[in-house]
Amino acid sequence: MFEYKGHVHIHSRYSDGGGKVKQIAARAAQAGLDFIVITDHYNLNGLYEGEEGYQSGVLVMIGMEVNQECNHYLALGVKEVVANNDKNPQAVIDEVNCQKGIGVIAHPFEKGSPYYQKGRTYEWKDWSVAGFQGIEIWNYLSQFRDACTSILKSIYLLFNPIAGLSRPCSQALKTLDQLQEKGHKVFAYGGSDAHGTIIRVGRLPVKVSPYYLCFRLINMHVLCKRKLSGDLQIDKEQIYEALREGRSWIACDYYRSSDGFRFELHNDIEAWPIGSSIKFTPNLKITVKTPASARVVLLHNGRYLEASQGKSHFFTNLQPGVYRIEAYLKDKYRYRPWIYTNPIWIN
Repeated sequence: MFEYKGHVHIHSRYSDGGGKVKQIAARAAQAGLDFIVITDHYNLNGLYEGEEGYQSGVLVMIGMEVNQECNHYLALGVKEVVANNDKNPQAVIDEVNCQKGIGVIAHPFEKGSPYYQKGRTYEWKDWSVAGFQGIEIWNYLSQFRDACTSILKSIYLLFNPIAGLSRPCSQALKTLDQLQEKGHKVFAYGGSDAHGTIIRVGRLPVKVSPYYLCFRLINMHVLCKRKLSGDLQIDKEQIYEALREGRSWIACDYYRSSDGFRFELHNDIEAWPIGSSIKFTPNLKITVKTPASARVVLLHNGRYLEASQGKSHFFTNLQPGVYRIEAYLKDKYRYRPWIYTNPIWIN
């Protein structure tokens, strides 16, 4: 398997972002990313203008973000614009599936703040839907917005944006765990919702969710079956296949890159990566490798099972169920959320 790092939820000047696609790609290259997916609101203009392809050595793919007031939905890999339908998100999901795209419920549980866009939120309201492929469990801009709890705190965050970063949304994680325990192949996504827009504090211009910073925060790491070739269509299919099959994890790469992390299921002969669904046998074990010493927590059906400290981690005595990993980096005062994986199913 070949590991690649990218960013999935980004806005450009084709909607309400502050940067051109080529500028965004340059920032992504500076941050060490291999791929990005631009998801502008309500349009695929970047696709129609020929923006997909390698720019500054980064694979640029174009998707879109559908809906306006609520039920925001990321549509990846679609070729035609998906119409907004706030009141019937199932229709949006069905259209993305009809185009053989990948659909992700975006920032589903925003709280909002009266000091940011007058408390406006864009949460997901209809959980009767079916057929979506992912849920965004970690969204930096949502956390930044929710952290603006006073005027002073809001000003502080504008000049110290990293302070707005916390951990993945617990409600989103719980919802995802419940779906996965029922056997649904729905996977975790994370991103920054980067806009790179400039506002003024008095006469001082301040950039909100700057691209370079965002690309060092919450990233998607994917495992591809083959090395990227430099061909747009072949490589695009590889990245989307890895995302669709859940061969991915979310990481806050700001404090320590998660490059080289691995979470695998083994027996005496074979090994299976993240996203796999394997029939139970008594000799199965889980191995986890972290590029730095970390507290690694093994969860079974969404509940704590066991923890380990170090770089190499081994878990045995496994039973049928859904297994995923959370990893935390220790600093002087606390454990920082670092890695959140997609699951492995043992049936």
